[in-house]
Amino acid sequence: MSRANCMKWVLSLALPAAVYFGMPELKVASAKIPLFFAFTLWAVIAWAAEILPSAVVAAILTFCYALFVAKPEVAFSSWTTFLPWMCFAALIIAEVLNRTGLGKRIALHCMLLMGSSFRNTMIGLMLAGVALTLLVPSGLARAVIFVAIAQGLIQALNVDSRSRMSSAIIMGGYFAAIAPGLFCITGTEMNLLALQVVSDTTGKAVPYLDFIIQMAPFSVFYMAFSVLLIFVIRGKERLSDERRLKEVLEERLREMGPVSRDEIKIFIVLVSGFLGFVLETKHHLPGAFVFALIGMACFLPGVNLAGEKELRKVNLAFLIFLCACMSIGAVAQECNIPKWIAGHMSAFFEGRGAVAAISFSYVLGVLANFLMTPMAAVGALGSPLSQLALSLGLDPYTLVYSLLYGLDQLLFPYEIGYMLYTFMSGDVTLKHIIGALAVRMIAMALFIPLLLVPYWKWIGFLQ
Repeated sequence: MSRANCMKWVLSLALPAAVYFGMPELKVASAKIPLFFAFTLWAVIAWAAEILPSAVVAAILTFCYALFVAKPEVAFSSWTTFLPWMCFAALIIAEVLNRTGLGKRIALHCMLLMGSSFRNTMIGLMLAGVALTLLVPSGLARAVIFVAIAQGLIQALNVDSRSRMSSAIIMGGYFAAIAPGLFCITGTEMNLLALQVVSDTTGKAVPYLDFIIQMAPFSVFYMAFSVLLIFVIRGKERLSDERRLKEVLEERLREMGPVSRDEIKIFIVLVSGFLGFVLETKHHLPGAFVFALIGMACFLPGVNLAGEKELRKVNLAFLIFLCACMSIGAVAQECNIPKWIAGHMSAFFEGRGAVAAISFSYVLGVLANFLMTPMAAVGALGSPLSQLALSLGLDPYTLVYSLLYGLDQLLFPYEIGYMLYTFMSGDVTLKHIIGALAVRMIAMALFIPLLLVPYWKWIGFLQ
């Protein structure tokens, strides 16, 4: 073991031990709280330092919860919720979508519809992102699709891969894949996890259409601002062959050939899953489980969109990690930690108003990104913020929505897998984009209280 790894292990063990032995006695329901914080801190450090595979850390954390902190049925309760099974179906659908090329075809058509200039192509790319966000509940799957399209443009137009233009085009693909994530419930896995955490904490669920009403208008503004940042990243550089953009896009479509039967089949599956969510109040069945069941249709005779090969490609490690993040919230709830945290925080925000609490939640999400993965942050912070909102007389989702916007602000690739995958393309340079990402981070801190909060008041979501 290298010296650096030894230091990481020492740090991951010493800090939790200090927390366990140094934590004062708390006037809360459970005596297991020092153990909870010690195990959770170890996992967060282990994930950040990458001393073990993330799924192994997740499994160890869940086992330790079940053995020493809470009952096994609490520690493993995340596996009985819709989220891992919906993500399982989404990963299968994403594999089929990439194989058939339907996502790429939709994106190319949207870009062509907007025209052949660089500006209109980037806008078309974002519109394609909205369309696929409604149909594909996986941010990583969309990142794979859009980064591939962006790389194709760079190669076809002979753009220098180390130039600002190359970084701008790749980030156009990244923003198209991720920026629409808060447009609808199924936009990202984090949305689903956050809503599950709040529902478990408060017993209050949010319907699919209500989420769109609450979040979509500001999300459209967020997407437009993200497109604007593409031009900031591009700077003074211009495409030498911009007039060839339309020709390149049409060539990419011709290479794909006519629409295949498999593309039609997966489109029907996606639309059926989407309707399963939207019509939840009509058929009175949990929309997420309906989507997961429809996803399994890919394996049925006559459909034949997926088989053993696609099943083996499913990232089970991600599902284990996801459920461990959910377990943090479930076990914390069992130990009464969210109420204890909310009690202390509500005293601080008493008399400061909803805007201060919502802004604080956003900043908390931004800071948490530097210390842990967004999934882990949602699992750890979602429940306390829900309790804080209730203690302040707010809808519990207001603070969690703001947290999600904070968690979407990234500066470095290590902060989330979507960004890390984008950098693996080799066509984006950190120094070209970090300034624009910092601008978005600061701007959102202003736009949330100035635009989002008044909108929430106007629709009656925030009193």
